Amino acid sequence: MQECAEIDPSESALRQLDPLAELMLLDARPKYPMGFFVECGVEGNLDRERLREALNAVAGRHPNATSHVIWRAGRPFWKPTTRPPAFLWDPNATEGDPWRPFDLTCETGLRLIVFPPRSEGESQKTWKLVLFGHHAVCDGLAACELLGEIWTYYAARPMPTLIRSEVPARESNAKLPPLDSSVEEEKPIAQRLSSVLAEALRFLIFFPVALSRNAITSRNTSQTRELNCDVRDLDAETPATGSTEAEMKVQPPYRRVWFTADQMNALREAAKQRNVTLNTLILSTSMRVFATWNKEATGSNGGIRVTMPVSLRHDELRRPAQNQIGYAFLDRSGADCQKGETLIQTLSEASGWIKDSGAAGMFITAIDILRKIPGLLWLILRLPVCFSTAVVSNLGDSSRCLRTDLCNSEGVQIADDAVITHVVGVPPVRPRTAASLGIARYADKLYLACITDGQTLGPAAA
Repeated sequence: MQECAEIDPSESALRQLDPLAELMLLDARPKYPMGFFVECGVEGNLDRERLREALNAVAGRHPNATSHVIWRAGRPFWKPTTRPPAFLWDPNATEGDPWRPFDLTCETGLRLIVFPPRSEGESQKTWKLVLFGHHAVCDGLAACELLGEIWTYYAARPMPTLIRSEVPARESNAKLPPLDSSVEEEKPIAQRLSSVLAEALRFLIFFPVALSRNAITSRNTSQTRELNCDVRDLDAETPATGSTEAEMKVQPPYRRVWFTADQMNALREAAKQRNVTLNTLILSTSMRVFATWNKEATGSNGGIRVTMPVSLRHDELRRPAQNQIGYAFLDRSGADCQKGETLIQTLSEASGWIKDSGAAGMFITAIDILRKIPGLLWLILRLPVCFSTAVVSNLGDSSRCLRTDLCNSEGVQIADDAVITHVVGVPPVRPRTAASLGIARYADKLYLACITDGQTLGPAAA
């Protein structure tokens, strides 16, 4: 168990949390810790101390990764600490829960968890690394970049330059002054309050249903049957035969599968025939799955809302890890979800509108307005209503998300003698938003990770 670090009272540099970071901090609770996961598969040899050194060196470049949260005048601020992120090598051999909720008041919001090969005698050593982080620290794209920097440092390659634009807010016992006005802040995409209110109204008049506990926990989807090929279960590749109950408990709380190159080609062809993106095809399939799940569980034909993270990065500049995403909300009735081809086309049109209108930025603007009233965000987050049925997050090409200049062989990144076999992430779940899907492409394969609220849907729901 990581001990709480003492914060140096002489340290006065405070930084404001961005709107999404504050939202995630307030939304976190013991059973819903607002933790994201980015998993990296590795073949070859790994040096424990080199990896630890790489983590510490990279974290030192990113203020959020080496900070705690303190509260001043009812508002949260980042405060630097000398304690690095937790590094857990072989959690099966150590005490404590590697997936325990973060306490950002006394520990940093990142952990790197390394699962070594199951047997020393394996001819091909297969490792699993999981970067587990609190969403207040950064978003999934920034976490991928962090992983990319860790592998860059590990391979002794030149580190990329970071553009630093934040100015610390000075601590004051009376009043916290604003940031230096000489620094130009990035403005949110949605500037007009009328646009924000219009989107808020559309959000409020649609009532999505939450996923219900379903007795049927294994199924073959029609999409899989059409591809005439089984998806590969990554967890099944390392069977737990002989594993103890304690070893099973430290395994990540999500499930993963991957689709072969042939399946990827079939999916791309299906998207091409419909003149839509692969992301649209994934979204439509996800909504149909959620609607079918509830239909089989309770007979419900209620509306489905999918929350989709959207990057708000507008340039290629590399910045310290933070949240630079907004959220778009895709609403469809249960009946609409059953109209496969129509659903695909309407989602394609909606995706285009989201891109052109800056709708994802409207969400951040709305949060920024709401957080100006102390306690209001916390209260809204604890209303007993379903804001969204599920989250679907598509990283796209995760190799590109790493943003490295490592050796590359057919889309596979190589860091010294460590071959990165896959990278996939999965966002957190929250009350009543009981499922999250993370999708990523890597080396011409499609990876999908799913985490569910086991308390609500049951332990086998994912």
